[in-house]
Amino acid sequence: MEKVAIIGAGGWGTALAILFSRKFAVALCEKFPEYADFLDKTRENRDFLPGFKIPESVKITSDAASALKSSSYVMLAVPSRYFRATLKEIADCARGKKVIIATKGLEEGTGKRMSEVLAEECQSAFCAALSGPTIAREIASGKPAAAVVASSDISFAREIQGFFSSENLRLYASDDIVGVEMAGAGKNVVAIGAGVVDGLDLGNNAKAAYLTRGIVENVNFGIRIGAKEKTYWGLAGLGDLLTTSFSKFSRNRSYGEALARGEGEKFLAGTKMVVEGIYAVKVIKEMADALNVDMPITNAVYRIVYEQSNPRDEIRRLMARSLKDE
Repeated sequence: MEKVAIIGAGGWGTALAILFSRKFAVALCEKFPEYADFLDKTRENRDFLPGFKIPESVKITSDAASALKSSSYVMLAVPSRYFRATLKEIADCARGKKVIIATKGLEEGTGKRMSEVLAEECQSAFCAALSGPTIAREIASGKPAAAVVASSDISFAREIQGFFSSENLRLYASDDIVGVEMAGAGKNVVAIGAGVVDGLDLGNNAKAAYLTRGIVENVNFGIRIGAKEKTYWGLAGLGDLLTTSFSKFSRNRSYGEALARGEGEKFLAGTKMVVEGIYAVKVIKEMADALNVDMPITNAVYRIVYEQSNPRDEIRRLMARSLKDE
């Protein structure tokens, strides 16, 4: 049986371990030894994915070297802000492995995609990015889902597609790793705003219009940095945006809803999960400003998150922008 190592035992990493344990021998690596022991004994990730049993067949460890030693494939499911540090710790063990990036985010400070960080820290790794509408709780429960796996080497993307597809997860292959990674980061920004729309009870018309203009904005930005437009109309773009903007389990949407109530800080204090959109909006705004790309929705979300702008004022500002052709 093929062996797969999953680095990162948050909700997403745990869901992947549960899913793939039905097909492979899985090692789930949790950074902190105490929590790894807790997961091993209780077989439930109460902090990040409560209510789901981690199969006994999943090896839970805090020793990354042990998890990686006999695994042909490595899945990285750590938050973007810890991605580089994690790679530095496992780089020697990961060289030569086939790596699938399951992190949706951008590196704060550099604006680099996770595959770019991987290339810098672990040069010899085969690399693909996994993205799409994949809420962790639904994946863990075995509900059907589809996602896209992208690599600059399409043959490698197709290898991952064939290897990891199952009756519960249908994978599509792509060679547009730039688009898949950027769509995965950008949708988190738009989802924060979708939560604001929900929190202000602005209705379905407003939310539909907001999401439509949000994805157009992301498409325009993506094209400028080398992504393919069609990627944004697929699973990594439109598909993931819809899930993240509507699911009650979406951290980014829920955070936006809390912002609309004036409870953003309270929300963050009450969760151990990372809201990736907080970091992505800053990076994308900086990149868009440098490239002179007009991104009014991104700018509005940025002002709400970082400048404590009143959400209702930002809605009025968006509605009052100069009229234009679609």
